[in-house]
Amino acid sequence: MHYCSDATFDEDLTAISAEFKYYYECLMAPNARSVMSALKRMGELETVGMVATGHGPLLSHNVDELIGRYRNWSKNKAKAEKIVGIFYVSKYGDSDKLVQAVASGVSKTEVAVEMVDLSEDVDLQELREQASRFTGIVVGMPPASDQKIQTALSTILGSVHDKQAVGLFETGGGDDEPIDPILTKFRELGLKPAFGAIKIKDTPTESTYKQCEEAGTDLGQLLTREQSIKHMKSLDADLDKALGRLSGGLYIITAQQGDVKSAMLASWVNQASFKPLGLSIAVAKDRAIESLMQVGDKFVLNILEEGNYQGLMKHFLKRFLPGADRFEGVKTQPAENGAPILSDALAYVECEVGSRMDAGDHWIVYSTVYAGKVSKPEALTAVHHRKVGNHY
Repeated sequence: MHYCSDATFDEDLTAISAEFKYYYECLMAPNARSVMSALKRMGELETVGMVATGHGPLLSHNVDELIGRYRNWSKNKAKAEKIVGIFYVSKYGDSDKLVQAVASGVSKTEVAVEMVDLSEDVDLQELREQASRFTGIVVGMPPASDQKIQTALSTILGSVHDKQAVGLFETGGGDDEPIDPILTKFRELGLKPAFGAIKIKDTPTESTYKQCEEAGTDLGQLLTREQSIKHMKSLDADLDKALGRLSGGLYIITAQQGDVKSAMLASWVNQASFKPLGLSIAVAKDRAIESLMQVGDKFVLNILEEGNYQGLMKHFLKRFLPGADRFEGVKTQPAENGAPILSDALAYVECEVGSRMDAGDHWIVYSTVYAGKVSKPEALTAVHHRKVGNHY
């Protein structure tokens, strides 16, 4: 975990749990099958008294509990029905970090990920099996001059089928295989592009990695769309309508870290405490802004005005392409914490994430508030009424 305190060991499990889970989701979840293999080998040991981690406190007080969490999380990921295969060349260009970003985005949708490094000694028969088995295919453009890797790429093209989705990204290695001809070949084979080809002309920035993450999420959502529709239809009609009668306000959450900005429309927002002043927000796990709302992150809750919210609501309900500027054409001003304040909002509150709770397909994000302002004291908050309770 990326966690630093004066404690050498894991005495305070509550303090480290959120960071432990976040590190797993970002770096380990895309490799769940490898994690399961490593845990199986660890199982041959009689006892594990300590885990000397590379990041964060040493694990000594809660070894069984934390290893158990890795096992349970990885089992759930590994048994997923939908699997995306990411084919790339390790240590070529900026491929490693770009691949991790795409994989992190896919994992947000509960779709499993397998990474295939084409620079290793790849068995072509196994490669054919993998390429035909995966539900989605992602290719990081390999070097065009490496004949061995070109053979592997040809094997992938000869093994895919028209029920798969595909996405391609450049890796910035200087000798990348041209992306457009390869994309054309996949299309001719009947594969459906899940996101626009990501072309990298300069050194990748945080915005580039965010674009890759959002592209991975788009792919995962495309693969699970039918399953999501089936789930929406499965709830009892009376219960569905009764849940829909729960009303909420209308808000837009905005966040910014460096050159990465994001936003989302929200209605599941409630004040949660007086001392300290705090509120809770339910954030779907596959939302782009979710990765900017980790413990310690800061954001702005913009409160929309009754009778004057349709423009902002319509704008932020749009489906944005990966990497698109969600604030284009919207009047904003910077908050003290750097996040955009929507100038047409009724009020705003500046927040800092204190903790997160796993709630199925959402995170319950508890945040403390430390600044805010109302632009129209007499106006009322916009209220959202739904007809059903099992989707937005």
